Amino acid sequence: MSTGLPPAFILAGGLGTRLAAAVPDRPKALAPIGARPFLDIVFDQLLGLGIERVVLLLGARHEAILRFLADRKSRRQGRPDLYVQTSIEPAPLGTGGAVRFAHRFASEPFFLLNGDTYLDFDATALVTCHQEKDAIVTLAVSHQEDTARFGQVDVSPEGFVLGFREKAASSGPGLINGGVYLMDPSLLALIPDGRPVSLEQETFPRLLSQGKRMAALPQRGDFFDIGTPESHKAFAAFIGQTPPTRNTPL
Repeated sequence: MSTGLPPAFILAGGLGTRLAAAVPDRPKALAPIGARPFLDIVFDQLLGLGIERVVLLLGARHEAILRFLADRKSRRQGRPDLYVQTSIEPAPLGTGGAVRFAHRFASEPFFLLNGDTYLDFDATALVTCHQEKDAIVTLAVSHQEDTARFGQVDVSPEGFVLGFREKAASSGPGLINGGVYLMDPSLLALIPDGRPVSLEQETFPRLLSQGKRMAALPQRGDFFDIGTPESHKAFAAFIGQTPPTRNTPL
């Protein structure tokens, strides 16, 4: 029975330069977490949430991702799994450019996940928030005791994004971008085509300057950025010791 949840697009084209020891020859989304690729864990998380379709936004070394998909299909024969489509960019296009390039798959609102972060998020609550706020994009944000490594998201009491503070201008406790978004397909027309575009540095600030509604929903679930050796090791320990749980919003 269909849950009716939007599909999930996953940014999986990053090389993982900060993780060279762990991923010397593969995309960052395939970083080993114990005996499993990171993307395998994300797929299982999405299945548990009730998401049924995934679009992988691929680039460098995409052949390794295609091999992973074939291996997962073989391992899960006879068991339900995600319906997976792929969008392979011809050249590096950044986070925004990769999403814009995959516009043919976006006929409805969709989740977008970073391929190097893990957030235990409430998909249903994000959909509800997105609809109630009439937002063009809704961010899942996570409270951290020290935002210096991530930058900070300023959110109004009504739950709308007011602005973003860069890493150098951020410290102490606050809300950070959790790497999970719910986007309206109309957003794609606002992203320039055919060139690299950063969602975080170009698209989102432009939306705010144009008065577009950007909502934010804090999440209680665990957050990990696997982009450094230290955080990669911490996430591996988390997965090995603590099964992921369903999240409830703050």
